[in-house]
Amino acid sequence: MTPQHAQSSGGGSAGRAIVLVIVAVALGAFLLARGFDDSDDSTEASSSATTEESTNGDPEQESATNGTTSTTTTTTTTTTAPPVVTHPPGQVKVAVMNGTGVRGRAGRTADTLNATGFVTAAKNTQQDRVEDSVIYYRQGYGDDAKAVASVLGAPPDIITPAPATIMTLIRNPESPADLEEFNIFAVVGTDNVVRDPDPPADSG
Repeated sequence: MTPQHAQSSGGGSAGRAIVLVIVAVALGAFLLARGFDDSDDSTEASSSATTEESTNGDPEQESATNGTTSTTTTTTTTTTAPPVVTHPPGQVKVAVMNGTGVRGRAGRTADTLNATGFVTAAKNTQQDRVEDSVIYYRQGYGDDAKAVASVLGAPPDIITPAPATIMTLIRNPESPADLEEFNIFAVVGTDNVVRDPDPPADSG
């Protein structure tokens, strides 16, 4: 009887040991799984907090995160200069003043302008000799003065606005009465920058 009892007791102890080992393994696996779950939750929370902080600190990044794109539009304004407007030659009155001392010079210059359609007056209106040729123009006739200079073969740098005292240059009593209404005044000087279309034979 004694040996059978000992054998039964030993077999029961072994069985309990096996059960304890199984319980211990199951408990360890359970705790380990819980540990991984907590770690994943912590990682997600940390990643979410980092993303939120980064987005809140940068408006452009926040806009990109929300799926919207900010576009800057630049508008360029082009300014176009107004076109140059000239008058028809038949509406431009030009007074030619002879400052060369050479008789007939004003008339010959006026004839050149008449041939291109300008309305001219030339009565030797400038009786005194002047060195520098000048083409004066009244307001609104600057481009017409350039056309007059071109016809006369003169450089554009002799063109200038007419002074308020322009009529003091006109001293010949035979000048047209309506000279005040003229638009351009061409003073032909001794510098010869205004071409003489038909110089007299004895002028040198």
